[in-house]
Amino acid sequence: MIISKNVTITDAATLIHKAATNGCKIYIYSADTGGDVTIGPASVVAGTGYVIPSSKKTEVTIDIPPGDGLYGIMASSSKTLHVTVVEF
Repeated sequence: MIISKNVTITDAATLIHKAATNGCKIYIYSADTGGDVTIGPASVVAGTGYVIPSSKKTEVTIDIPPGDGLYGIMASSSKTLHVTVVEF
């Protein structure tokens, strides 16, 4: 299954996607506007994890194990990420 969606990340940990029972691959596109977004587990803290910088357009691809979720957070404000998910 392929899913396309936009996810608005805020200053609270925001679920980007939770993998189904077989896991998935998540493709994230971030425009070069707004603030930095940090991605990681549910306990993610802004600036601690993988940072998607606001200084340039960025594409990120991540494999998520079955049942796990990927979250994003910002230090302040909000930003929309463009997400495509391929469930295995």
